Order: sequence, then structure tokens, then C-alpha cells
Amino acid sequence: MAWLVALCLCVVLLASPAAAKDNPPAEKRDCAPIVFVHGLGGWGEGTGMEELIPMWGGTSGSVKTYLEQRGYEAYAASVSPVSSAWDRACELYAHLTGTRTDYGEAHAKAYGHGRFGPSYEALGADWPRQPIHLIAHSFGGATARMFAQLCAEGSAEERAATPAGELSPLFSGKLGGRIISITTVSAPHNGTTALVAPVQGLTVEGIKLSLYSAAGMGAMLPLLNESYPFRLEQFGVANGAGPITLVKRLVAFDQSEDSSQHDLSVDGALAVNKGIHCQPDIYYFSYPADITYAACSGRVPDLRITPMLLESSLRMGQKRQPYTTPGGVHIDDAWLPNDGLVNTISAQYPFNEPHRAYDPANVRPGVWQVMPTLVGWDHIDAGGGMRLGGTAGTMEFYLEQVRILEALDRPN
Repeated sequence: MAWLVALCLCVVLLASPAAAKDNPPAEKRDCAPIVFVHGLGGWGEGTGMEELIPMWGGTSGSVKTYLEQRGYEAYAASVSPVSSAWDRACELYAHLTGTRTDYGEAHAKAYGHGRFGPSYEALGADWPRQPIHLIAHSFGGATARMFAQLCAEGSAEERAATPAGELSPLFSGKLGGRIISITTVSAPHNGTTALVAPVQGLTVEGIKLSLYSAAGMGAMLPLLNESYPFRLEQFGVANGAGPITLVKRLVAFDQSEDSSQHDLSVDGALAVNKGIHCQPDIYYFSYPADITYAACSGRVPDLRITPMLLESSLRMGQKRQPYTTPGGVHIDDAWLPNDGLVNTISAQYPFNEPHRAYDPANVRPGVWQVMPTLVGWDHIDAGGGMRLGGTAGTMEFYLEQVRILEALDRPN
């Protein structure tokens, strides 16, 4: 989602307050590795885009470098910018372990795509031998939660469908206890009304068109794909396919229930959430954001909002008659506050999971600690921002959260 803005504004990095890269490394902290998981349209380590502008920090500088210079071990995973929560979770496993992506025999047959995807070099976190903390922005939240679910319980369908000796360890259910915490920032746990018919507008359609155009161009231009990989080879969106074929395959992907387009919708998120629940040994933290204020029409965005999010924020905040989605989710005025792409209520916690307000003196595993809302931050600000100079307070925000994670008890 943020890639187009990044290409337009990458030059402002020269003026951004990024942490100096020649600072001497700090003494290593006694904290498990931090692994960042990007959202829709994002990127991570091993891509040209990450070298051009860091996904985590944007024009504020590199959050990863900032933490490393304070003694923390940090990594930025790279998964598909547009795939489903399941496929991205499988890619996260492959990136952590340095293996070829296995989407699962049963899953691949159910959704009509290839079983195997890209091969990765290991991210460097020494996982699963060493447990990790996951920090996820936007759709990275569903990715991290799906990954944790598979680690802990695996997949009975994959175990039944996969020939002996071919099962990915991710589906075995034997990786529990390898994730200490999951922190989500502006994550659409319950989907976003930006993808519901009465609300969806030009911003969302523009994002989709930009992403799919980049995916198609990447399939035809390998150098572009290396810089910004979309990892849709399992759907046949790969080098060697002609333009017409690529368009047909991208349209089929967009209409599939195995895509971000599906999982980010309100009913799609409801379906995803039915297969995920809080793990009793994992600490959960969620940060919602809100860039809007009350008005006669409902909620309107602060003028500081990133310009590309103005139209979607206005549409999401417009007061309408309450309605119920086909899946049974009731949408009313509680859904009006938003960060430009995600409803604030959706970013608080998944509706089917236990939650409580954050209490620093009593942090519990197995339940969502709902953190104070990031008032005045929009969806892109939550990752660092794309304005000249970045978003004030980005580095301090992530450092404060990492210090909270550092204090957690480690699993046995």
C-alpha cells in the first residue's frame, strides 16, 4: 500500500532523522529477537525497496537500526505484499528458517494454486531454537496471528493430506512456545469497512490497481521483481507469462478467497478469525490509531492526515444507517473512528478473543492487552510515515514497546 508513496518520496530520506549508521553498537540487551512483520503492500529485508527506504520507519528513519544501536536484535521479515494471511504465514516461516515456502498440500488444492513458493535465506533470528517477539503493522497482524496458530497447533488437514515425510514442520503442531509475544499496530483484526461496498472508494481502488500493476510488471521485469517481490508464483504470476495471461491470473487472484482482498474485508476477517485463537503462553498487545474527530457528518480526519488517505478516511467516517454484513457483523457508529484505512474498533482486538485494557502492573498471556489509542496518527504514521521528516515520536514509540517486551517472562 505504501510503495507508491515511497517511490515518490524516497528522496526525503536525505533529510530524515534516521539514526546514524556509524554509531558504535551498544551492549547487547537481554531480550529475545524482535521480528517485524509488514502489512499490505509492504516489504522487508532482502529487497531493493528496503535498501531504498525502510518499511519500518519510512521517512522517520530505520526503526530496526535504531533498536540495534541500543543493543536489541531486530529483523524485518519480507512476505508477499498482497497474499492471504495463510500464505504470508507460510512465507514468514520460510524466511525465519531459510527454507522454500510450503503452502501445504491441502491448502494448495483447496485454492487451486501451487504448493510451493519462494525460497528464502534465513532471517538470522536463530528460530525456532531461540524464541522471538513479533511486531506487526496492519495486515501483518493477521499474518502473525496465523503464524502463531500454526506453530502451536499445526494443521490437521495438512497432516492428513501430506504424504509421509513431506510435511512442513509448520503444520506439525510442534512449534509451540517459540513465540513470546505478538504486538499489533493499526491491525484490522476484524477487517476494514474501507472494503465494504457502501464505503469503498477511489483510494482503495487506486491502491489495488497500483499493487496489481506492480505485480504484473514485476513478473515481466525480473529486476523490478527482485527489488519489490510480490511472491505470487504459486498463482502463476511469474516470469514467462504473457501480459494477457498475467492480467487474467491477477483478476482470478483478486477474486479468490486466498488473498488479502478477501482477508481484509469484514466478513473475510471473520472467517480467518474462526480458525485462530489466543495461545495461553503468548502475550498479546494491540495499538489502535485514530486520526479523526467528531463532526455533524460523523467523523472527519485531521488535516495532518497523509493526503492519500483523506478520501478513504472521509468515507469510513461518514455516518450511515447501521447495517449487517452478509456474514453477520453489525456495523454502526462505533466503526466510524479510523486511521484512514483501518477502523479504530477493529484494531483493538479480534472480537472472538479475550481482551483487557493494558495494565503495566499486570500483563497477562493469553489475552489482548489493548494499549492506549494512537490519537493523531494515521495508518501510515503508525509505521513511521511518508511525510518529509517522518512522524514525530516513531522511534520512541517502538523503543518503549520493545522495553515492555524485554520485561516479559520468557517461556520455559
